[in-house]
Amino acid sequence: MTSYHISEKAMFQEVENETVILDLESGEYFTLDDIGTRMIQLFRNEPDTHKAASKITEEYEVNSEQAHTDLINLLEKMVSHGLATKDEA
Repeated sequence: MTSYHISEKAMFQEVENETVILDLESGEYFTLDDIGTRMIQLFRNEPDTHKAASKITEEYEVNSEQAHTDLINLLEKMVSHGLATKDEA
């Protein structure tokens, strides 16, 4: 099973319906749209991807498989930019 963890070097700032993520080490920043913002909010509150995806399906018209895939894709992008890590057991 794979688990993801948001990096401690990632600083989040919500601005209206977007989130700016600042990498405190590199100074680079990334933005998330309103849906990406909500996905990360839910994941940060419930760091189990399946449980967070379940919450996403409650709020958006998307099935659980698609919600989980979208969340994993977002987390993988964050991993590739050093804003999250993953552990595979």
